Amino acid sequence: MSYYGSTEYMHNSDFILAMKDIRKGNLDLGWLDKGAEQIEVNADNPKRGLTYLDLNKGSYGYDELPEVPRGPRSAAPRGAAYDVDHQADMSPELNRKSDVWAYKVASFYEEAMSRQWDASTDVPWADLDHCERSEEVEIAFAQLCTFFTEVEMIATDLPAKWAWRMNNQFHEVKGFIATQAIDEARHAEVFRKRALAGGVGLMEAMPQAEHSLKAILETDTYSEASAFMHLLAEGNILTMFRFSEFISPTPVDKRMFQLVMQDEARHVSYGLQHLKWVLDKTPERKPQLHAALDEAENFSISQFDSALFEAMIVLAGKGTKPDQIKRGIEIVGTLQIKQIEEYFQRLRRSGFEERIAVSKFRDLLAMMTLSGKDAELPV
Repeated sequence: MSYYGSTEYMHNSDFILAMKDIRKGNLDLGWLDKGAEQIEVNADNPKRGLTYLDLNKGSYGYDELPEVPRGPRSAAPRGAAYDVDHQADMSPELNRKSDVWAYKVASFYEEAMSRQWDASTDVPWADLDHCERSEEVEIAFAQLCTFFTEVEMIATDLPAKWAWRMNNQFHEVKGFIATQAIDEARHAEVFRKRALAGGVGLMEAMPQAEHSLKAILETDTYSEASAFMHLLAEGNILTMFRFSEFISPTPVDKRMFQLVMQDEARHVSYGLQHLKWVLDKTPERKPQLHAALDEAENFSISQFDSALFEAMIVLAGKGTKPDQIKRGIEIVGTLQIKQIEEYFQRLRRSGFEERIAVSKFRDLLAMMTLSGKDAELPV
């Protein structure tokens, strides 16, 4: 144990006497006069219920929270009365609002809480037995699910790594990334279940993906981690989810991807709004984030050549015959271009438009060609 209290309370006579006094009914009641600000709160929309947005008032609100809150570094919630001289210093590392904050973060939290779903019951697993697909297509889908299981567990680990390092004054952010962790754990659950429910089981782990995931976990700052995770990695995964729904071999799989997409879109939106906040409030950090994205792009490019994309070619072409492989290559080529184009769109939306001209993906995009007509993907 690395933290020791300064007092052994069961051998402290003052503590023992005070405890006995309370049990005798001799209460101090000094805490009755230490209440914080009193405000009137009501649900703006009764159907939606009482939300964090309705509590955004006075000392309890977040709009007036300064860049560096000078309040407690303890577990005291924002707006509570406290005596800083007697509180435990929790030693939070992220104490600046721009370290973690995002536009609309309270709304993201409320949406996350209202849209939770159950991987055991909200996917119609019983229907899978009645869906016809070839053996090679089912194996390819199991390979895809294995990859998604890998990446979603790291997406669970990342918010868990950073949440406890944040100052408790930023509880809306801490709450949101806690929902992200449970979302991603559920994604790992649903993809694992799908691989096994199809009768194949898990397939080959992806070294290319694992090196990229390790790099996300080992970023130096939360904002660098967010840029890598939300702007690039999860953004690419969101594109893959939409594509995977398009090529899904069964209605069960389409439903699964519809559910995970709604979560992933929310995570990506938070990341874009966080980076936009960082650039608006601390523009001097932009070079640091560019450097992080340089390495993030380098790792991500390695995933464009792996068993994962061979499996997706088989899925897209619906088999392994030469004409099916040809069709699959055309469709997956469209996906790869779509991933890069949507990444560039996210750069524009988050304030990194100038990065497009120097992105490693520009050269990759120039190398890619499609044979024949582009496959039509959903908007």
